[in-house]
Amino acid sequence: MKVVTLDPAGFTAACRRLAETVRADGYAPRLIVGIRNGGGYVAEEMAPLFPDSMLAFVELRRPSSARKGRGLGRLLSRLPRRVLDLLRMAEARLLALRPRPSCPRIEILSELRRQLPGQVLVVDDAVDSGITMQAVVEALRRARPDVEVRAAVITVTTGRPSVSPDYTLYNNHTLIRFPWSIDMKK
Repeated sequence: MKVVTLDPAGFTAACRRLAETVRADGYAPRLIVGIRNGGGYVAEEMAPLFPDSMLAFVELRRPSSARKGRGLGRLLSRLPRRVLDLLRMAEARLLALRPRPSCPRIEILSELRRQLPGQVLVVDDAVDSGITMQAVVEALRRARPDVEVRAAVITVTTGRPSVSPDYTLYNNHTLIRFPWSIDMKK
């Protein structure tokens, strides 16, 4: 397991590499759906490489993500990078020991369902357990079985997520410190 830090320029470069991977496969999404928050940033960075695509966002967060960071930002900003990396790796190991929560069922609004184009790309910054990505992909497929839905992420952090994205930059237990991460040093 390793930790990679992406500053804003590195993040933009990573998103462009991910978009190029999708394009090299011949996939041309007509809709890019970003899972907020991190996936929204990824979608916004990828969108210019798919100028004919529409952009949409969905908000579906794990409870642990919502609790993260309360009051920790100031403390973490004072720690050396190596300590921050060790904390990230310890957190990932602890999360891997937890039972995987069930996949929430979400529904796609009927207005959006009618407008779904032939190819949809769901993007997120990272897949840990995979339940968030799985919920969005399954909802889109249920809403329109005739639409091809694929998924792309910067990193897959665990060995057996509940869904395997079609496109990844890191699929080897790499933890990414993104520009918006609470442990990113300013």
